[in-house]
Amino acid sequence: MPTKVAVISSRAFKERLTKLGRHVMDVELDFYIYEHPAQTPTLLKSVKPCDVLFITGTLPYLYSKPMLENWPIPWTYLKQDEFAVSNTLLAMSANHRIPVHRLSIDVMDKLFVENVLRDIEYKGDEPFIHEINTDTDDAALFALHQRLWQQQQIDFVITSSHNTYEKLQQASIPSMYILDSSTSILRRLEETKALSRMTKSESAKVVVGMLDIPPEYMDFANTVAATVHGIQQPFDNERVEIYTTMGHLKHALDHQKLTALIDQAPFDIKMAFGYGQSINEAEQNALYAIQYTAPNTICIIDERKNLINPASQQHENLKLQIKDPYIMQLAKETQLSPLNISKIIAFSKGRQTTQFTAHDLSEYLQVTRRTTERILKKLVDNNYVRVVGEEMGYQQGRPRTVYMLDFAIY
Repeated sequence: MPTKVAVISSRAFKERLTKLGRHVMDVELDFYIYEHPAQTPTLLKSVKPCDVLFITGTLPYLYSKPMLENWPIPWTYLKQDEFAVSNTLLAMSANHRIPVHRLSIDVMDKLFVENVLRDIEYKGDEPFIHEINTDTDDAALFALHQRLWQQQQIDFVITSSHNTYEKLQQASIPSMYILDSSTSILRRLEETKALSRMTKSESAKVVVGMLDIPPEYMDFANTVAATVHGIQQPFDNERVEIYTTMGHLKHALDHQKLTALIDQAPFDIKMAFGYGQSINEAEQNALYAIQYTAPNTICIIDERKNLINPASQQHENLKLQIKDPYIMQLAKETQLSPLNISKIIAFSKGRQTTQFTAHDLSEYLQVTRRTTERILKKLVDNNYVRVVGEEMGYQQGRPRTVYMLDFAIY
């Protein structure tokens, strides 16, 4: 199955990345195009289910940095560096033969240009170098380059801003956009794919849980196991062992599902989990963790023997999403309840693949198969879910339809 990459980029960069992407195996690019990097935060809100996010530049990354701190899937960005500057200077020299001191260059960090000139032992006068950031006004930046051109102090402009480049071209001022090398782009795309697969591998690691509960409430363990999509078995008379994965546990913790179970329980309970490089190591860490767990709390010991208290971290509350205007609009269009829309979004976020079957969703929602199929039909009819294939079950019978969400979930 190819890695689905959501790409935030300019229209010009899309054309280049599309051509280069053909050289990277098992990657599907889904583009979100901005007219100005400041639009990146808005585009992030429209990203549909994917495996990893790729932002193609430092400036759009800086605009979206506050949102990325809590972004639920892995992400990366193409960083401007000395390699991009040297590649651009080489292209300019080969194609235009302009002296370096007759250049006006805007970059994220002026050290990029200074370091390149130092490395090639350049001895002449320096070019005009301008640092830019998210506060830089495109009109002012264009005016700066234009003034140097009109004063005949420069013969060429190199810019990091697509908007500025277009204005320079319209004004017939010789210019070029800073040129990331094909090697850098391909390497970053490969790294993006590897980041997604590494994250999935981490999420698939086995986690062992320990529950200390009174013997007469052992059925409660089944509810906990179902919440983390795990398997439970007795460990001793007052303790139950649960096997799940790191991804499923993280999803349950992020949505406070385990905390809610503890709050609702009519008895005291200790809940602990252990991570490890093997099942035995994870089990031992879970046994260590249970020793530090106070009644009605959750503790985790990871593979580095760090003790983690999930209750001290901030978690997303599923019920709060029901007030989201976006979810309310989806609910209105599909004639589904806001709670169901919210649960479907949480279901997709918690999975390690963007594809699913009606059986997968039915298990998550804990409703009948027929109810799930009615929900999916409404979503398909409104183009919010699409059919992407079929899979054969492990038993004989009709193949299962494979679906994918087709609306923004992040």
